[in-house]
Amino acid sequence: MKALPTLLALVAVLPAKAETTNICDRTPAVRDAILNALDAYECAAVDLADVKKLRHNQGLTSLKAGDFDGLASLQYLNLGDNQLTTLPDELFDGLNSLEWLQLEENQLTALPEGLFDGPGSLRALLLEENQLTTLPEGLFDGLDISLMLNLGDNQLTTLPEDLFDGLGSLEHLVLHMNQLTALPAGVFDGLASLEYLYLDYNHLVGFTLDDPLFDGLTASIELGGQTEPPTSLE
Repeated sequence: MKALPTLLALVAVLPAKAETTNICDRTPAVRDAILNALDAYECAAVDLADVKKLRHNQGLTSLKAGDFDGLASLQYLNLGDNQLTTLPDELFDGLNSLEWLQLEENQLTALPEGLFDGPGSLRALLLEENQLTTLPEGLFDGLDISLMLNLGDNQLTTLPEDLFDGLGSLEHLVLHMNQLTALPAGVFDGLASLEYLYLDYNHLVGFTLDDPLFDGLTASIELGGQTEPPTSLE
């Protein structure tokens, strides 16, 4: 009986058993990327706590809700240079540690409004070189981006007035090489930390740095390369 306290003390200091997750039913490319990140082979019982970085480039055509479930420690996710056309609404839910998200060089034509509800804050969100034509007004609600938001080289013709509300920490905003013909008054209000704004190579003919649109901004603004919008042939 005297050995009981010693035994209890030994049990108290034993490390807790790592929680494991079955990832066998996830999109194969995601499953394999997770296994590669962990240098693991068995998908039925994986400890996701140590996954900090994931990358899959080329060949990915679709993703499903739940593909990134349990990756609460993930900081870097690179899904650029694939053939993604759509993304499920809750794809990034639970990625509370995510800092860097790359979705550039895909074939995305639209984004669901709640897509970025999960991360909370990012250093960079890269969406350039897709086929985006419009963006939902609340796309970035609740999301803080500190370094860069890149929406360049898409097919955007205009932007919702409140699209960038709440991005007060953003330093670089890239909108060049789109099809922008006009911008709503106040679209850049609240971007107090902005250092660089790239609007070059759009169809913003007649816009100058003195335009009221830029009142209150201290950022360096690129407006060069504007051309007349194309006209349809009758």
